[in-house]
Amino acid sequence: MSTIPLGQIPIPDLPGLLAFVRVAELGSFVRAAETLGLSKAAVSKQVSGLEQRLGARLLHRTTRRLSLTEAGQLYLQHAQVAFAEARAAEDAVTEGSEVPRGRLRVAIPMTFGVMHVAPYVGAFLSQYPQVDIDLRMADGPQDLIRQGDDLGIRLGQLESSSLVARTIAHSPVYLCASSAYLDQHGRPQRPDELSQHDCLHFSLASAGRTWEFRSGEETLRIALPARLDVNNTLALKMAALAGAGIARIPAFVIADELHDGRLERVLPQWSLLGVDVHAVMPARQHVPAKVRVFVEYLRQAWAAQTDWRTAAQPGG
Repeated sequence: MSTIPLGQIPIPDLPGLLAFVRVAELGSFVRAAETLGLSKAAVSKQVSGLEQRLGARLLHRTTRRLSLTEAGQLYLQHAQVAFAEARAAEDAVTEGSEVPRGRLRVAIPMTFGVMHVAPYVGAFLSQYPQVDIDLRMADGPQDLIRQGDDLGIRLGQLESSSLVARTIAHSPVYLCASSAYLDQHGRPQRPDELSQHDCLHFSLASAGRTWEFRSGEETLRIALPARLDVNNTLALKMAALAGAGIARIPAFVIADELHDGRLERVLPQWSLLGVDVHAVMPARQHVPAKVRVFVEYLRQAWAAQTDWRTAAQPGG
């Protein structure tokens, strides 16, 4: 098989490629420029130069909207894989070092990330000064491989995938409502009475609108209509606090409100399926030190969150 002389191999436009990936992922030239430490004009020039080199338009640009062309979607897929491979190569080389270093990209659900990851980042960065962190918070599915993330934090049941997963925490789930709502509409004594109430649902829950209850040997699964569907658990909590109805919410979201009485547990004699917290990462031969120490740091921090397990009525 003939080979191409090294000097004749086309050199990729790496700055343009990086600028394009950031613009595509963030949906904004301004935000991409901020993450790259460049001006908006410089990023725009790099992307335009890349398009000219490729002979294809990658982005549709209007004053109000930015979207990928078909060629842009294809190029982004390959570019993200290339960046992931480059990071894996860097990780393999630096793995022998005892000192965690490099940029750590973490994908996290929005509410959980705001409440239970962001508060620990400052202390972690102080302890590991050679690690930088890029927190990517969003509700709904996230593709770690395509996004080039090093680590994902996922809640609940995991779908089958090539990712490596480790369960690092657990939170109970409770039914709750404001006392004002329960005083007006009554306090149900059994799960089948919930059909007479306004039920608030987390629309991304894997079980949908079916709530499963257990008490001793008895198990009940009840499909309930939704007075409100919402795809964010913090918004779900706010609706419950405002008296909109009864919601099923993890303890890590409502522990404070249960303790101080702003929310009241409903059907406390019945238990609901809890939520496991998983660290997931792409399968690789070498797990970077920056990933290992961050996962362990969070595991220890969350192990101290006993209020996730003891959240109850005031004084409980």
